[in-house]
Amino acid sequence: MSAHAELAERARPVLTRLAELYGEPRVLGIELRASSRLRASLARAYLVEARITVAVALLASRHLEEVLVHEVAHLVCFWRHGRVRPHGREWRALMRLAGHRGRVRLDPLDVRLPARRRRRRSPRMRVAAFLRGLL
Repeated sequence: MSAHAELAERARPVLTRLAELYGEPRVLGIELRASSRLRASLARAYLVEARITVAVALLASRHLEEVLVHEVAHLVCFWRHGRVRPHGREWRALMRLAGHRGRVRLDPLDVRLPARRRRRRSPRMRVAAFLRGLL
């Protein structure tokens, strides 16, 4: 089974429950993607596109539901209130309504994201940084 198919299958009951709970049928139309490119976060919500991208490594985790609720709450918050603080009181209220703590960070032991790549500075940038340090 592909990662996209597995994500869709595991997320369907969660999205159905949240659509009913929040009274937002648009939740069922959220586009879901699985990506192996996420390195800094487990998932990401794209507000304007109504899309959630989830790290492939998260698919085998018991934390998938909590992460999906977290990201769906961002989208519902955007639909209802526009651009507000990402983890502000509106978002926290939606998390509580879904039965989850409004945690911003989750560092599960059963998920290993790919190592972050460090950008190398060009020689010109290194010289400029060095000179700034001298002055």
